[in-house]
Amino acid sequence: MRQLMMAAAVASLTGLAAGQVTYSDNSGNHLDGGDLHDFFASQGFFHLDIVSVTLHNDLEFLYVDIQLGASLNDTNWGKYALGINTGNGPTDAGNGWGRNISWDGQEISHWVATWADDGGPSSIGGQIWTFDGMGWNETGGLASTDDSQHDSGRQIFSVSLAALGLSVGDTFTFDVITTGGGNDPGVDHLSNPFYATDDWGTTSIAGQFLSYTVIPAPGAVALLGMGGLMAGRRRR
Repeated sequence: MRQLMMAAAVASLTGLAAGQVTYSDNSGNHLDGGDLHDFFASQGFFHLDIVSVTLHNDLEFLYVDIQLGASLNDTNWGKYALGINTGNGPTDAGNGWGRNISWDGQEISHWVATWADDGGPSSIGGQIWTFDGMGWNETGGLASTDDSQHDSGRQIFSVSLAALGLSVGDTFTFDVITTGGGNDPGVDHLSNPFYATDDWGTTSIAGQFLSYTVIPAPGAVALLGMGGLMAGRRRR
C-alpha cells in the first residue's frame, strides 16, 4: 500500500511539474469587445494583439510562447516584452527600453524585450535588462529562439532562470506588452483586459500583474519521489 501511495504521489507531482500555464487575453478590436484599440485595429496591427501567453520551465530556463492575433511574417516590425518583478531585488516604475508605459503603481526588476523583425534566420532577437537600484543595465540575452511559428503569430523564446535571479520555488509577478519603436507605449498589455492605450503618443496603462511559480522539472520531481520510496523500503 505504501508503494502504491508513493507511486501515486510521484505521478501527481510529475504531472504538475510537466504542466504549462496559459494566460488568456481579450483580443480583437475594442469596438467588438476586444482590447486592441480601433486606432491600431483599423490599421491592421493585429500582430500587436496578444491572444495568450504560455509559460513553463525546467531547472535552467523559462520558456515563453506569445500568441498574437496575426502572422508575424506579414510585417517587418514588432516588439514583445515582459516586465518581471522577481521580489528579490530593487525595482523601478520604468523599463529597460524607456517605453511610454505606466505599471499603474507596480514596479519591475527585469525587462525581457524581444523583437520579430523578419528578414533572415535571425529574425528573433532579445535583451535582458536589470534594475540595479540606480538605473537599467543590459545584463544578458535570450537563451533560445524559435521563429518557425511566426506565420501563425507566435513569438517563442527562452531565458535563463539564473539571468533573472530565479530558482525553483520562486514566484514572480509579470506583465507582457507589445510595442513599436522609440518611446512608443505598450499597444497591448496582457494584464489589462481593456485597451491599454488609444494612440502611439498616449501612455499605456497596465492592469494587475499576473504571477508564475517556477516548478521543478518532471525528472527532478520523479527522482525526489523515487528517493523517498527507496528510503521507505530501507526503513522496513
